[in-house]
Amino acid sequence: MRQLICPAIALLLAGATACGSKDEAPKKKATVATESAAEPEVEAPKPVAALSLTQIAAQVAAEAKKLHDEEPAAMAKAEKAAGPDGKVLKSLYGDPAARFYAPDGQLNEDGQALLDLLSQLDRHGIDKTGYRLTQIDVATKKVVDSLAAEHEAQVALEKTPHAALVAAAIGTWLHTGQGTEAELVRAGGDKLGQPGLSALSTALPQLLTLARTTREAIQTADVELSRAVIRYVVDFTLAKPAHPLLYTAPAAIRKLAETQADKIIATLGASKGHTAETLKKLWPSHPQYLLLLGAYDAYKKLADGGGWQPLPKLATKKVQKGETNAFVGAMRERLRAEGYEVGPAGDHYDDTLLEAVKTFQARHQLESDGVVGKPTIVELDASAEQRVKQVQLALQRYRESEGRDPGTYYIWVNIAFQQLWVYDDGQVIETHKVIVGNNDTDTDQQTLVKGKINRTRMFSQKMTRVILAPRWYPTQRVIELEIGPKMAKDPLYKEKEGYVMEVQPDGKEVVYQKAGKTNLLGDVKFQGPNKYNIYLHDTPFRALFSKVRRTFSHGCIRVQNPVEMAELVLGRDKGMSRQAIKDAIAEKEEVEVKLQTPIPVHIDYASVAVDDEGRIQFGADVYGYDEAYFSGALPVEEAKEYKAASARGL
Repeated sequence: MRQLICPAIALLLAGATACGSKDEAPKKKATVATESAAEPEVEAPKPVAALSLTQIAAQVAAEAKKLHDEEPAAMAKAEKAAGPDGKVLKSLYGDPAARFYAPDGQLNEDGQALLDLLSQLDRHGIDKTGYRLTQIDVATKKVVDSLAAEHEAQVALEKTPHAALVAAAIGTWLHTGQGTEAELVRAGGDKLGQPGLSALSTALPQLLTLARTTREAIQTADVELSRAVIRYVVDFTLAKPAHPLLYTAPAAIRKLAETQADKIIATLGASKGHTAETLKKLWPSHPQYLLLLGAYDAYKKLADGGGWQPLPKLATKKVQKGETNAFVGAMRERLRAEGYEVGPAGDHYDDTLLEAVKTFQARHQLESDGVVGKPTIVELDASAEQRVKQVQLALQRYRESEGRDPGTYYIWVNIAFQQLWVYDDGQVIETHKVIVGNNDTDTDQQTLVKGKINRTRMFSQKMTRVILAPRWYPTQRVIELEIGPKMAKDPLYKEKEGYVMEVQPDGKEVVYQKAGKTNLLGDVKFQGPNKYNIYLHDTPFRALFSKVRRTFSHGCIRVQNPVEMAELVLGRDKGMSRQAIKDAIAEKEEVEVKLQTPIPVHIDYASVAVDDEGRIQFGADVYGYDEAYFSGALPVEEAKEYKAASARGL
């Protein structure tokens, strides 16, 4: 098991018990003896008149019933005290019996599995402040202390034959709420004799009090664990603390247990006995999520091992192969610390180091030329701790993604990497470079907004059709701000670029660009309905795919090899061959092919990914979303309204 979240729980799992079994009397010393849970002192009860075993059983039964009858009111009080968690707690504890503790006060298997999940919160990049771990520790310590006190009271009866074993049976009865006089007899009650009955009668009030304390402590600790369960559901399915646009503030996250109580209750459902298993199923099923957990482990190990030293200041603007200086030696050791093959120590920039630098640059979306300038140094200077935080943020982004559970056959686009992957049954079957929306400040006169309006959005859609030799219908903004001025300067621009102006029967003028070499959608368009009007398509500007970072579109996603992707999509859906696709494109007349089975398309923004060969990659924060998260500047305001007059001169 991973490291436990609190020391008192470690004590509990180590085997502190409130009572012995029917076959073995309690030991002289309780197993709990630490700074956090000192063995309590138990005062010797004053002798009282001996009761019969039947009378003792009657008192125990009455106390057990009283405890049972009091539990609904105690739970109602706990639910009220839990504030936003109260409604869900009420649903979970419709049956007042504990969920995570066995009757003897030990965590059950589900409770132990839950603690294992809670010990991994950092690994998932989860903020632990909402999990009340201190309260869990305090409540657990009370259980440990109370069990120890019960155990000590039972140990005190060992001098009288069979009395300790019967006392242990009494404790079990009171903890479970179920028992009979016959069970006390089986524990040795028929062999007590007058001395045993006298000793047990004297100790009985204390045994009843201690058992009550233990039962109440168990219920409190159980409720604290249940509140952690509620927060787990919130964090893994509802909260969006890293989303640049749909950001959930900490105060709002705390209220989600109340405002989304019905969803949480439905999620947990009949999870009693296997709550931890239910929670684990809340992890995103996207293949990248488990791979990123592995990336966290790798960089956490590097960080815990001391990471690497910052590089010295470079005396020149850049350093490249063939140079010899102290910076090269420091860079070699820096790369070695992260696991790169850099050869023996030395200050000379040789071929081995060159290949390591190129690999590093490729893994950080930099120009892979071996020339070390400011962009490469910035990435080299990022500490192991920073890398851990980046991985944690990427994990959070997947929990928030609409594509977190993508299905079997789907297309995944990562904006930060400007890359597209086609998945089938968990395996990547095709990969394409893409061009995504630019990060320029722009103006839209139609909607009267100004800002970063060309950014590609993070969302999911379903591709419903593929259009071969598509027409392009520019927006009114593009017509007014881009096409119009060019036509005014060049009377032949419209003919050269293939633009057609048609007047519809209603008198409305429509502008479109015919299929052909100049068409801005290229040869293929992949489309599905979405509120952003963002789709995948070809482009005539092929040279842009040679760029390392590709943010050049107005929001749509341009695909590097669209004909190959059309062959995959249409071949699978329609049995359409590559030649048939090419022949249709060659006709230069728009052909729309509707898909029998729509394909999910998930567009995400995560700046850490793991490639097909298991290598960890760090993408570019092209829209500054990561920086906004780390600096506490979420949500991001991408655009805002402006006065139309401000667009004059554009």
